[in-house]
Amino acid sequence: MARARMSFLDSSEIQRIHGTTMRILSEVGVLIHSPSVRALAEEAGAVPSKDGKRTLIPEQAVKWALASASKSVLLASRDGKHDIRIPSGRLHAANGGEGVFVRDLVTGESHPATSDDLRDFAILVNELPEVDFFWPMVGSLEQPVHLKGMVELKTSLMHTTKHIQAMAADAAEAKWMAEMVSIFTGGEGGLAKRPIVSAVECPISPLTFEKGLVEAQVELARAGIPVVAMSASVAGLTSPVTLSGTIAQMNAENLASLFISQAAKKGAPFIYSIDSSPGDLKTGSIDYGALEVPVLRTGAGEMGRHYGLPTMVAGIGLENLTFNMVNEWDGVPHVSIQSMVPSDLGAGFGGVDMATGASLEQLVADAWVWGVAKEFSRDFDAGDQAISFETIRDAGIDGNFLGKRHTISRFRKEIIGSSLPKASLDVRMKPGAQGDLLRRAQAEAKRILAEHRTPLVTKDEAARIDQCMRKGR
Repeated sequence: MARARMSFLDSSEIQRIHGTTMRILSEVGVLIHSPSVRALAEEAGAVPSKDGKRTLIPEQAVKWALASASKSVLLASRDGKHDIRIPSGRLHAANGGEGVFVRDLVTGESHPATSDDLRDFAILVNELPEVDFFWPMVGSLEQPVHLKGMVELKTSLMHTTKHIQAMAADAAEAKWMAEMVSIFTGGEGGLAKRPIVSAVECPISPLTFEKGLVEAQVELARAGIPVVAMSASVAGLTSPVTLSGTIAQMNAENLASLFISQAAKKGAPFIYSIDSSPGDLKTGSIDYGALEVPVLRTGAGEMGRHYGLPTMVAGIGLENLTFNMVNEWDGVPHVSIQSMVPSDLGAGFGGVDMATGASLEQLVADAWVWGVAKEFSRDFDAGDQAISFETIRDAGIDGNFLGKRHTISRFRKEIIGSSLPKASLDVRMKPGAQGDLLRRAQAEAKRILAEHRTPLVTKDEAARIDQCMRKGR
């Protein structure tokens, strides 16, 4: 089988970045703001720097961590119907996460995000077949800071049975997260076997691990909850301005994070991840729309593949591009390139304004577009029967391909425009008005929300969640 793939680094460049990464970790090291995690790392083979401020990770310790790590990770769903086992040979996609406002893209109105908004996004994700797992799309900003994460996880569990990828801000919240989700797994032993949540615990660029996040990572690893080490370097601002330099730094941050997870528990599930982009050096802002972003993501994916680790490096979504779109096909050229990034997981549906906000209709539109665009990453038959010398030979004589058995039996499998109505030539040529896609998506979002407000938990599960919330408070 053949597959459309993007490639950035050749084998010698991968080895050069790997070699530089080993020097970064062993000579520069990482800054770990937690004494307990520093001690844990040293027990596993790390050494303190001469001034005692940084933690150096020798190459042998990195090799041990790579050998210890699981090369296959289960992201379980509550209903068992949406389980994701990675790597699987395809890209599994999610919405974006943690926006601080919600915008109606048809009227232009916006408001600060609340738990009710998070509920609505969870309902949409649960009902949209194109979305494979759920990120808490917006924050519960009406809650006190110490309750925010608890309320967000509760809201997510109440309204989607798909896998949830959340975050814990410190060790206490990580323990509480494990306790709450184990309600649905028959206890914490069942959680380790079927983790229905995973957690994004980001290194802080450059080469830093914040106390709360890294202590949470240790607790999550011990509970068997997959950790996503999402390095979010901004080229030119928090990492080298060169793409290769940024990839080397991101690689070092991921391998350091992997080492910490394995030091906490050998074999702990771990996902190599980045969410990096160039910075706008005039304004200091992130530029997710930069042309270099797919190249950065491709290079990171190739490094993760080099180590045999599951990866989450793809970013998927149209953001503000949808305002002028008539139909799904208008968005496919922008999204299809992400389907070719070497990645097992990707996220971004529903985000607006560089992921600072979110939109219900944007989520639906992104999902619809992805339903077409992901077909570019499917397997294409490249065997002898698919190439078919005989068909070419016969058509070379009579000039006719259309009537050949080879064409008749295969055209729906091979040509996207023949297999997907949304990609057909009729749809692409049909006239429409700018903004039609968003208006249709908004109507679909309203329909789904009107029909699916009932929580997806039993009375007993709801009571146990409330008990866990009271204990957490």
